[in-house]
Parts: sequence; structure tokens; C-alpha cells
Amino acid sequence: MKYLLISTLVMLSYQWWDVGHMMTAQIAKNHLRENRPDVLAWADSLIQDLNPLTDGKSNTFAEAAVWLDDVKETGTNFMNDWHYTDRPMNPDGLQIKIEDQARNINSIYAINSATSVLTSTKTAKFRHTVFKAEMIRVLLHVIGDLHQPLHDTTFWNVSYPTGDQGGNLMKIQIENGTFVNLHSFWDAGAFAFVSNSTFLSRPLSSKDQEYLDNWAKDLIRSYPYSNYKDYDMTNPSVWTYVGYRQALQFVYPMIQSSNNFNKNYVEQAKQFCENNLAVGGYRLANKLIEIFDIILLNESKVKFDQ
Repeated sequence: MKYLLISTLVMLSYQWWDVGHMMTAQIAKNHLRENRPDVLAWADSLIQDLNPLTDGKSNTFAEAAVWLDDVKETGTNFMNDWHYTDRPMNPDGLQIKIEDQARNINSIYAINSATSVLTSTKTAKFRHTVFKAEMIRVLLHVIGDLHQPLHDTTFWNVSYPTGDQGGNLMKIQIENGTFVNLHSFWDAGAFAFVSNSTFLSRPLSSKDQEYLDNWAKDLIRSYPYSNYKDYDMTNPSVWTYVGYRQALQFVYPMIQSSNNFNKNYVEQAKQFCENNLAVGGYRLANKLIEIFDIILLNESKVKFDQ
């Protein structure tokens, strides 16, 4: 199945990697501001350490969540595999081969590596280093990535015998006849995360920063933290499996055998993405809390040993 017709009035523009990532970070920021302002102060300060080395488009907490995409444009390719974990979805039972790199170097590896750098006992004396400033930006970005289900799987069938690269090879058609790939449709939050050259374009204006903050507050009200009290908030392996299951149960079913899909699919997808933004933001906040508490413990041990 190569194509799927999706009717929508909106054109694809800045996608999950801008608006979606900034929203995830803003939700985390707002949650920390209310619950752990000490963690927010530490994270914000560490993020700003890297500002002199950026292009000026990722200088705030929310904008820094896009930095890992920005560096792709500089030829920094060694982190490309950090954006996803491709669990294979193989309904036809094809014989497939997954390279060792894809098995081991992925979004789970990125989050665990960043956590290890930030909580290292060997550098406990130095809360601020360039490497740590980079790794906190990795966390902000990758935790957002893996809450887009197509960053958690690759679909295999006779049309895609080597996988569809998380929907990047599967085309869908929007109302004006333009074809975009399925991954981009979901990166755009089913076209809910629409921006243009003047709206939520980085560096954000003060008006756009206020808009983003209010939008995050609206989502927090619609999807409160209490809704997720039974969710795993710290284990990225669990998060990627949940994303895989979401792709299996919702994203792909309508295109596995035919072009037909529920007319409410686009609206359902938007709500689906909003929910994932909220839980992604809460998980980012909880991961930062977990890291900062370990940092405080490590620093206390250093002082005790002196």
C-alpha cells in the first residue's frame, strides 16, 4: 500500500521538530515552574551555557528542544540515529535484517547516555561543562521525538521489504493533491502544529513566547498530570514500546490493507498528538527532576569526601 488520501485544509510547514518539540519543552517548563523551580533554574542555566555557540535560534528552554535538529545542518551526523528506535512492525512475517547499529544506537541510547553524562560522579565538581550543556539539549529533543509514534517503529511488508523508515517512504495525499510522507503528517501533529514565517518561527518573539506559554497551560488543563499517575515517567525503553504499540494500534491499521480510513481519523490524530505532547512534557520534567536529585546527591558526597 503506497498512498493514502487525507483531507485537510492545512499545508505542512514547520513540523514536530519545531512546534511539537517546543511545546513538549514548554509543558515541562511550566510543570517544573510550579513543582520544582530549583530544577528549572538548573536546567535553564545549563541550556544557556551553549548559547554563544549556537545560531541564536535555540537560546531559551523551549527553543533549545529543537537544537538537535539544528545541528544536522552543520554536518554533525553522528547523532542522527539518536532520534528514533525502530522496533520492527512486520505483520506479514517477512524475513528482515536489522543492522547492529539500529539495535544499539537509538533514542534509548541517547537518553541513557545524556543521563549518564549529567549525573557522572567523575564530573560532580563541575555542574557546568560544554558536554553537559549539549546533553541536556539532547534530552529536551529526544524525549519529544519518541512521543511521536513513528519515531518508535518501522513498518515492513511486500511494498516496503526493507522497511518504510518510520513512515518516511509512505506517501499520503492532502486535499490540494500534494503528497507528503506519513512521518511528516505525524511530525506536524496531524497538521495541528501549524506555523509559518511569522508564527512560532525561531527565534521566538516575546508575543510568540507568550502564545506558546498559554498554549502549554491550555494543554496542561486539558491533560492534567494526575491523568498519568500510573504511567512510567522515567524509563525510555518503556516509552518507546508504548509509542510502538500506538503505531501498531492506531497509526498504521488503516493503511495495511486498503486506502479506507475513518473520517474522524484526522481529528482523532490531533487529540492523540496533544495527549502525547502532554505526557512527553511531564516525562521530560520528571527525567530532569530525577537527574538533578542525583546531581545534588553526588555533590553532597564530594563535599563530604573533601
